[in-house]
Amino acid sequence: MNEINKNDNIIKINKSFSKNDAWKDWIYSCVYWPIMIAQMVLVFFFYNYYEYKIISWVGWAVFVLFLIIGALPRSAFKKYGELQEGKRFFESAKLVDKGIYGVIRHPYWLSWILLSFSLMLLSQYWIMILLGSIACILIYVETFDLDTNLIKKFGDDYINYKKKVPRLNLLCGLIKYFIKNN
Repeated sequence: MNEINKNDNIIKINKSFSKNDAWKDWIYSCVYWPIMIAQMVLVFFFYNYYEYKIISWVGWAVFVLFLIIGALPRSAFKKYGELQEGKRFFESAKLVDKGIYGVIRHPYWLSWILLSFSLMLLSQYWIMILLGSIACILIYVETFDLDTNLIKKFGDDYINYKKKVPRLNLLCGLIKYFIKNN
């Protein structure tokens, strides 16, 4: 009976998030996605604009990191989350704090920051740096709203999780993770 009440509360909370934050999400999407699409298209026109090969190679390395970190959240939710049938992988009824989520709180969003950063490095053109900087700032600000919503959903469990795991700082998260597990 208690499990049914818990699931009903989660459904109510999820519906309240969608009503209260729908306008913010719409505005965010109207700004963020055109910037990302522009970056992805413009990188083909301005690839390695100043011909700094080392910076370009670093950009490819960051792109590979984007691919790796971007794939990890889905597997963590499948392995550790309580996924409900018909729901998306990140709509878990359980707080996932293992796997990549034991290192950073928002790996999916970090992956998009890494994509923008890699596109800036791959192009080395001023408009790409401007667009990428705006995209990174938008993503970073979005993680604050995400934390607020997750506190509403998971309560004290998420507050304790926030104290242990950094928001987006991968290096700090890895250090904390290895210290905790050794």
